[in-house]
Amino acid sequence: MENFDAFVSNAISTASIKSDFDYYLEEPLIPRDEDFDILNWWKVNASKYPILHAIARDVLAIPVSAVTSESALSTSGRFVSPYRSRLHPKTLEALMCDQDWLWTKFNGMN
Repeated sequence: MENFDAFVSNAISTASIKSDFDYYLEEPLIPRDEDFDILNWWKVNASKYPILHAIARDVLAIPVSAVTSESALSTSGRFVSPYRSRLHPKTLEALMCDQDWLWTKFNGMN
């Protein structure tokens, strides 16, 4: 019972701790603006949301050009192996999923 009491007291004390994501979701919405600079926003708010800043930096570093991703990730006629690709297999898998989702959206299949 002592272990259970310790677990419960620990769970209660950590339940009130908010994450970066919780604070981020509580932020007021920013009106949509043609000149909004997402990179600058994350730069300004990096100290406020350090974990989310690191995630955003990684995600926003991915090229958005469809031509680049199509040519880099086209699986038709290619055999991707650890010897022919410098990408980590998990990274390649994520990029291939992204390509599939983008093509699905582009073709109008939601």
